[in-house]
Amino acid sequence: MWCWTQGVPVEVVPFAYLAIANKLKNIKNTLCSATDNTAKRIFENDKPEVCMRTAVRKAGPVVTDNGNFVMDVKFGKIFEPALLENEIKMIPGVIEVGLFCSMAKESWFGNEDGTVSSRTI
Repeated sequence: MWCWTQGVPVEVVPFAYLAIANKLKNIKNTLCSATDNTAKRIFENDKPEVCMRTAVRKAGPVVTDNGNFVMDVKFGKIFEPALLENEIKMIPGVIEVGLFCSMAKESWFGNEDGTVSSRTI
């Protein structure tokens, strides 16, 4: 099975990218459940690896249409994507996260061989 390895893309405002990178590097890997007070592991890695996405045909970072930067954050396997998405979105200066939880019931994937596959929830 194919596995995405580039990390979760996170769109951030340029003036806050260093502070956001530090917050992402230190994001908690466990959260306590409100119902039974047990710790829940959110992702595989102990500490996320954060890097600025760099442009291919120009010097510097990738800049979005809105003038923001994109960071790639490697968490390893993500066990609780909705919790992680919420934690990242709560960081001031984060515009969007490449985890799209509860947004669609079906996903379509273009494969290297030109075929299309789909997955339904």
